[in-house]
Amino acid sequence: MDYETLNILYHSRKTLLKILAGRGYDTKSYEKFGPVEIAAMGAAATTSAGPGSFRMDLQRSTSEPISKCRVVYSINRVKNRLATFLEEQMDKESPDALQPADTELIIILLEPIADSFHVAALNAYATQKLRVTFFQAHTIVNNPMEHILQPKFEFLPKSEHAEFLRLNNIKSAANLPFIKFHEDMVARIMGLLPGDIVKIIRPSPSAGEYISYRMCAP
Repeated sequence: MDYETLNILYHSRKTLLKILAGRGYDTKSYEKFGPVEIAAMGAAATTSAGPGSFRMDLQRSTSEPISKCRVVYSINRVKNRLATFLEEQMDKESPDALQPADTELIIILLEPIADSFHVAALNAYATQKLRVTFFQAHTIVNNPMEHILQPKFEFLPKSEHAEFLRLNNIKSAANLPFIKFHEDMVARIMGLLPGDIVKIIRPSPSAGEYISYRMCAP
């Protein structure tokens, strides 16, 4: 594995751990790594160990059903065998088989995220209730949420949806502007699902800040 690829894997892993820590996952056991460790994992990925050397299994304390996250890497291209690849991650005969009821799956790729990945993510959720998110490692070398031009996004708890719609005289959340499930980078980083509502805070030269809302749509 060449130096440039290892460098991308190193920095994207740091970003991903920061994102997951912000979502409540305990990342401490994976935070102590550097370029040397990434190079060792990269070397292992070319042997029988495969990209499993990069895998991470994290947990969080939450009252929500999803309390675990599995991060897997694919060094090779999977675009043309997406269905098979996802079936491999769901192998029920494996001793540590992934359970969609309490675990979300994040897949890190070296290839661009094409439309087929968005469709696969939506189908996995619609048919198996599996929360799967694809990221190209190159796109999370830096955290997009920390860009100076990126507005602040906040998740609106489902328990507040009814009151929010009532106070704003909105008949249905479907009347809000959309943020596309999985297609939008922010939706992927926040782990949004269809029906979720986010609050967006932008700076305003006249009012100080401007607040808007969007609903995550399939």
